[in-house]
Amino acid sequence: MKKFIFLIAILPFLTFSQENSDCDEKTMPYWVNYINSRIEGENPTLRKAFKDIQLAETNIAPSSGFITLRLYITKTGEFCEMETFQIDENYEPTVFNNGELIKDLETIALSLTDWKRDKDYKTYNLIRLKIKNGKIEEIF
Repeated sequence: MKKFIFLIAILPFLTFSQENSDCDEKTMPYWVNYINSRIEGENPTLRKAFKDIQLAETNIAPSSGFITLRLYITKTGEFCEMETFQIDENYEPTVFNNGELIKDLETIALSLTDWKRDKDYKTYNLIRLKIKNGKIEEIF
């Protein structure tokens, strides 16, 4: 009986003592309320990070479409998680190079650091790649 009463007495403390990480916070879009979340150097930094794969991948299949990487970044600039979206030129879901291309792109995106913001909120940031004629034509 004493063990039961003890368990009931400490249960509320155990429930309220759970720590939340920065990744558990509400996510705001990078453009809301002057948050202005971006990587240091912005588009030139992104283009430089993806330059090698852009030059190496010259026969992507399907040959046209878009890839979007949505990176969730904490208010302190640390990576939380990533979502990826791949669509063909008809805006239908697809997979480029049997899933190998997205793996390489995710690896590059995870290596990006120096995320900056004007206000301290967890945000998501988008990296978009345009694929045309089997090549990565544009990164924005």
